[in-house]
Amino acid sequence: MSQIRKKSLKSSIWIYAGFVIGAINTYFLTHKAWFSTDENGLTRVMLEVGLLLYSFSTLGITSFLYKFFPYYEDNLSPKKNDILTVSLIVAFCGFAITTTCALLFEPVIIRKFSTNSLLLVQYFYWSLPMAFLMLIYGILEAYSYGFNKGVFTGILRETVLRLYTSVIILLKIFDLISFKTFIQLFSFQYGVIIIILLINLYLEKRLWLAFSISRVTKKFRKKIFAMLALTVIVVVVGALRQTIDGLVLASKQNLGKAAIFGLAAYMVSVLQVPLRSIIAITIPVLSRAWKNKQLEEIDRIYKRSSINLLSFALFAFFCIWLNFTQAINFFGIHPDYLEGRWVFFLLGMVTIIEMGTGVNAQIIGTSTYWRFELWTSLLLTALIIPLSYFLTVKYAILGPAIANIISFTVYNAVRYVFLWKKFNMQPFSLKTIEVIAISAIDYLLCYLLFGKMEGIAGMVLRTVLFAGIFIVTFYWRNISPDLKPIAANLLQRLKIKNIKP
Repeated sequence: MSQIRKKSLKSSIWIYAGFVIGAINTYFLTHKAWFSTDENGLTRVMLEVGLLLYSFSTLGITSFLYKFFPYYEDNLSPKKNDILTVSLIVAFCGFAITTTCALLFEPVIIRKFSTNSLLLVQYFYWSLPMAFLMLIYGILEAYSYGFNKGVFTGILRETVLRLYTSVIILLKIFDLISFKTFIQLFSFQYGVIIIILLINLYLEKRLWLAFSISRVTKKFRKKIFAMLALTVIVVVVGALRQTIDGLVLASKQNLGKAAIFGLAAYMVSVLQVPLRSIIAITIPVLSRAWKNKQLEEIDRIYKRSSINLLSFALFAFFCIWLNFTQAINFFGIHPDYLEGRWVFFLLGMVTIIEMGTGVNAQIIGTSTYWRFELWTSLLLTALIIPLSYFLTVKYAILGPAIANIISFTVYNAVRYVFLWKKFNMQPFSLKTIEVIAISAIDYLLCYLLFGKMEGIAGMVLRTVLFAGIFIVTFYWRNISPDLKPIAANLLQRLKIKNIKP
């Protein structure tokens, strides 16, 4: 667990560096002087279309990499290891099928989006190269997880990718490129991090491509085909869940509404950084723990991930919620984005529920019961797609957020009960109730004292007071078993630096 703690902390630091860059990018894209809400909305919806096309193209191959990598590495020499070759062949076939379907359904796409989102129709096909590059990077990233390179791939995805976006945004702001060129460059963003990751794997002699079928592939071929057949559904429905909100808003409302929803969703993504870094690090650990039948280790990861992720989600949520309106007014963001305040609140509650239940999806997905993850994913999709559609028609921008909170509550409750009944694992304790109470009381105090104060002074006072009370109480009550070791390590490092001449 100490290795997971160290790596997740390091990964989170780098990812937050990326989020600082992302926040600057978001500021540029939402500022009333540089991009319209429709133009910003187009960038969000293009990413969602690309993600959806990518998900269809994978044919479930990333799950195969997560699950079977230890078997290939432990039983084959690098020259005979064909896991990456198999993955790329399957993915290329999947992309060819997906591209053909996209071309065939062009009239449907035009009919659905031409009325309210003409820009999306105009630039739709630039989503295809974006999806292809997402696909290649997704495979290389999953492959790299097996070498415990989750921190490095996280840096590429969360930081380097955003730096590239910053460059092309600035080129557009200074009128060095047109909006059309901006979108074209935007669609090729994943190409940059693919090149960096390929160079890194090659230099470390871990870029293994074998062109003959290995004995491991032959031995597990039936299980591999069965897993691909089922997990492709998991991946696709997962992508549908992530993209349905923006696509429905673009179709039924307009790209501007998708942009407003996207800003709220971006702010919520700040809460999810530790989850994303922990997922990248725990997947190979959990996969090997299941292989070695180390249930106690899995249970420990489950419990600690829950309290750590819940605590951080509550902390980040209330820091943003205390300052949402004042920050948009102060930084000159287009006033239309104020409409996303309650969207952020509802999506924030969804994330708190998700993070409070820890890495349950990864525990189930790396176990022999990975099929259960399929059925719960189907359940979630069966709930969220119709709810998102009908609630968007009725409640506009709030509709998808309401659909999310209903669907994800049911989804996580089912996974929680499954792990509890099947393995006698559950992540909660009295500390769970305690950290929720600390957060709520801290928020009320800060709101009552400085809730009406405008400008930078109000934002600083609210944030500093909330953070100070939360951190001190969190440490004093020993909410997380990981906080004091981290604090001790930081103090030790500071003392070492002070001793040096």
